[in-house]
Amino acid sequence: MAQITGKYELVKSEYFAEHLVALGLPKDKAQDFENIRAIHEFTQNGDKISFVFHVDPKYHSEFILGQEVEEIVEGGAIVKNSAYMDGNKLIVKSKLPDGKLATKIHTFSDTGLTLVFQVEDPAVPDAVRVFKRL
Repeated sequence: MAQITGKYELVKSEYFAEHLVALGLPKDKAQDFENIRAIHEFTQNGDKISFVFHVDPKYHSEFILGQEVEEIVEGGAIVKNSAYMDGNKLIVKSKLPDGKLATKIHTFSDTGLTLVFQVEDPAVPDAVRVFKRL
């Protein structure tokens, strides 16, 4: 099984801006998010997984495997997340502020990370982001 702990740099993004726009983010802001090439850093300590997105200001989030945790996202909205591991995948199920259900599938390998964003709404396209391990 691939190790989660590490730093990752974005190398490719597919439909990410479109995904964000479909969720209600203004197009210019969604494009800004798609173009950010900041470092993503994951650490794992037992059942606790921390994520830091190295931007200004830093964005930090934590998951506890098998437990629901709250995350404050852009604009101060609260998202309820539940995370679990399935082999080399960290799967995060979220209840968005508008009640929609979303899934983030982080697939870790020795060389990087593939992150798939899905929302249970046919109007929201799936997005994929590919990162290399640093």
